[in-house]
Amino acid sequence: MIRRVAIAVVVVLVAASCAHLRGGGPGNEGLVVTVGVPGPGGARIVDVSAPRPPTDHSISASVWLDKPFGAPVASGTLPLHFTLDGATVKPGIHTVIAISNDRGVVRHGVVFLNGDLRLNQVQVLGSHNSYHIAPSEPPFNVIEQWQYSHDPLPVQFESEGIRQIELDVYADPNGIRVLHLPDVDFGTTCSLWVECLRVVKAWSDAHPKHMPITILTELNDTSYGFPTPILPWDGPAMDQLDAEIRSVFPPQDVITPDDVRGHHATLAEAVTTDGWPTINSVRGQVMFVMDNAGSYRDTYTAGHPTLEHRMIFTNSDIGRPDAAFIKLNDPIGDAARIHDAVAGGYVTRTRADADTFEARANNTAPRDAAIAGGAQWVSTDYEVPGRAYGQPYFVAIPGGTPARCNPINSPSWCTSSQIESLSP
Repeated sequence: MIRRVAIAVVVVLVAASCAHLRGGGPGNEGLVVTVGVPGPGGARIVDVSAPRPPTDHSISASVWLDKPFGAPVASGTLPLHFTLDGATVKPGIHTVIAISNDRGVVRHGVVFLNGDLRLNQVQVLGSHNSYHIAPSEPPFNVIEQWQYSHDPLPVQFESEGIRQIELDVYADPNGIRVLHLPDVDFGTTCSLWVECLRVVKAWSDAHPKHMPITILTELNDTSYGFPTPILPWDGPAMDQLDAEIRSVFPPQDVITPDDVRGHHATLAEAVTTDGWPTINSVRGQVMFVMDNAGSYRDTYTAGHPTLEHRMIFTNSDIGRPDAAFIKLNDPIGDAARIHDAVAGGYVTRTRADADTFEARANNTAPRDAAIAGGAQWVSTDYEVPGRAYGQPYFVAIPGGTPARCNPINSPSWCTSSQIESLSP
């Protein structure tokens, strides 16, 4: 009888993160079961409680995974709080079944659980200023911080393992532009936002099973006294940014804040309870995240406090209504914050190197800290060997694949081949 009840509830509660079966009226409701998002090692926190429990005695309960017989995964007095080991929850659909017996009155609670790998349980290689071509004309070609170049985006995707890119954008009513600095450092492999996005879409369409590509977008409007007029990123410019994304990618090709938020009131609530989509459900898609915070974020979220109908995830802070993505660029100084954010269900980006300094000194400490620290996106200017000014410095995901199992929150059964491997 218990097995038939459990199956019936799972059919009804396909997307639920918590559920309960009602018993015989007030004071005898069913148990409430909640399962958290994958934390360290893919483990999930499970809570079981009884609405309006008796005040004169305690209630004991047991919890099973999938089959309500044999050895339970946990037992104890309600409210019951325990950790479900990440290795226990294999890929696929599972049920967490709780049963209590209160002086002959049996209560049940069931929750649906998808054990497949999720978007935040991986780590991928990213490129910084992915469009950039180093200046070739004096005096700008002697500025060391600008002496790096990237291959065209399809080459980065196809043979260099890049699954996160960064595009610097400047507002322009005639078409948003992509470059580093006007008049002095403007070399780029794609000069317009829509041009860059079309390049991404063409490669994505040709490789529909790829790990989602994340497009970090940095909004620039500081003139530095250059002759070229610079326009501000005001409300209309932000709307244009979204509109140009939509002009290239149809809705089914983009992971949006609305998709992730679902029925929750805020993004922060969604990613820390239901969590991110499974990888298999978003293969071949792209997502956009904003590098900027502060006034840029505030302008973008004006009228959209939880990013309703927006296309880009903002660079936010834990607990804010728009929080899902958090930029933490210092892999050593931000190590504790990166760990806590990833373990809590957020996605983060960090940098392995900056301004050519680490590459010139062959300083691998930030790179190694970034990879070990668990940020989902590790960004570099040196994704292939032979570009680090005579030094052996370069950055790659361990194993040479575009993505690997996240060192913080992936389960022990995860392998890189379950995510993606480069084509021969």
